[in-house]
Amino acid sequence: MSAAWTARSIIVLAGLVVLWYLTKALWSIVLPTLFALLLASVLWPVNRFLRRGLPKVLAALVTLLGFIGIVVGIGALTIPAIASGVTDLSGLARDNIADLAAFVAGPPLNLDTPNLDSIVDTALSQVQANVGNIVSGITTGLGELTSGTVVVLLALVFTFFCLKDGDRFMPWAARWTNSTAFGHASMIASGTWRALSSYIFAQATVALVDAVFIGLGLVLLDIPLAIPLAVLVFFSAFIPVVGAIVSGLVATLVAFLAYGWVSALAVLGLVVLVQQLESNFIQPLLVGRTLEIHPAVVLASVTAGGTLFGIIGAFLAVPTTAVAIVVLRYLRDQSIENRPATGVASGDPDAVPPAPSTASGEGPAATASDDEPSAPAGPVGHRSEQSGG
Repeated sequence: MSAAWTARSIIVLAGLVVLWYLTKALWSIVLPTLFALLLASVLWPVNRFLRRGLPKVLAALVTLLGFIGIVVGIGALTIPAIASGVTDLSGLARDNIADLAAFVAGPPLNLDTPNLDSIVDTALSQVQANVGNIVSGITTGLGELTSGTVVVLLALVFTFFCLKDGDRFMPWAARWTNSTAFGHASMIASGTWRALSSYIFAQATVALVDAVFIGLGLVLLDIPLAIPLAVLVFFSAFIPVVGAIVSGLVATLVAFLAYGWVSALAVLGLVVLVQQLESNFIQPLLVGRTLEIHPAVVLASVTAGGTLFGIIGAFLAVPTTAVAIVVLRYLRDQSIENRPATGVASGDPDAVPPAPSTASGEGPAATASDDEPSAPAGPVGHRSEQSGG
């Protein structure tokens, strides 16, 4: 048994090494494919609803164009707000930074800051003088991101085909594989799709709740850059743990620069309150035990992804970890199910490992056999559909 497991471990490690090098070599294709799968998992419920009255092609097109319109609308609201907010903030920040310099120079710190005032004046003057360049740079960057990069264009094209033909992928694969291989592939694809859908839906809902309530609080407190900060809160929520900390610190810093310590503490309290409410009530309600990943594993995966692939790696770290857990759980269940019943031969019934429970809905036996794999809730695994197109 140990020799067999050693051989399997070597094969798995070799496969992971090969997969790693292939991923690096084909990153320009892998990255838009991953983004397309994540985006399709978010848009699939809308696409499925539109299919009731529209052909597949039109439903997919309307869904994708609607998403693009929302993103463009957010950009149209955010960029002018950044332009006006930076100007207002630079005017308000001077006095508060001077107060901070006086506090640092006084007891109990008594730090020597002879050049701090001149540094602050120079920095604020540069910001005020270059507001137009900053906004122009942001606009140019967003324009290149949405219309000029190969990754975004490929991701949108792949998303369209996932929405249009996602229910045909598994039947196509079934024609090229035997029933046993297809059964395993279908079960893994089904579990992966459910994991991705659950994660993205939960994170999008949590991000929206955070952005709405924190943004509303910033508006009520009259904090500059309230709308851009709310947008930052929304997108940073897709990077678990780290994103919430970074967006909260940025909002607190802006509040301090604008109105001083009192406003900064108020914003910090607002951020902590909203994030505690969503992490203790909203997120467990949405995710439940579907993606039960320990926070230490989340933090480690985000750190590793960010180190290897930057902010994109940090964003994709948790979904990738969730998919890996789905695959490992399925392989574990298959190993237990196929393990020889050595306890019966030896006369020890306690040595027989328990079979996966079919009543609780866990394990592959609860959903499908190797010859009759069931279809998942998303587009992956659907054999046919009644809607036209």
